Amino acid sequence: MTRTRNTQTGITVLYNSLRDRANSVQIDPNLLTNSRAARCSRRLIQAGVILNALTPLLVISLSAVTVLAQGPSGGSIFGGNDQTIGNGVREVIKWGRNLLFLLGIGGLMWAAVNYMTEKNWTKQALGGVFCFAFGAVASLAYSFSQGNAVNLDTDLSQ
Repeated sequence: MTRTRNTQTGITVLYNSLRDRANSVQIDPNLLTNSRAARCSRRLIQAGVILNALTPLLVISLSAVTVLAQGPSGGSIFGGNDQTIGNGVREVIKWGRNLLFLLGIGGLMWAAVNYMTEKNWTKQALGGVFCFAFGAVASLAYSFSQGNAVNLDTDLSQ
């Protein structure tokens, strides 16, 4: 009984696997010969398949780069300022709030267009309203993070 050794390295196996995945995209050969858009679309789909397969490797390598970005001296990541994390959280909340309000406007505009064209519009309207509601909650959190008190007028009789 003779055994053959597999002389493929890890890189070769990875390359062959990626090539096989990318070549598994099937489009009608007649369409490929006649349509430039079909050929371009096939290449984009193949690039997406390869990128999807390489995503774990990219995430690991980018996270390693960011961890090692502080340098070999062992310096502080945040530059010695203890307010950096708090300021960053406030900025993320502010940008998230603004994005939610913009998404709410977009959702309501989409619902209006669908209503005018007699299509289903309720999901877009609900999505827009929910974006406004979550944006209001994010705005409240941003106000609290700035140290501002929110006054609620409970005297509605006057």
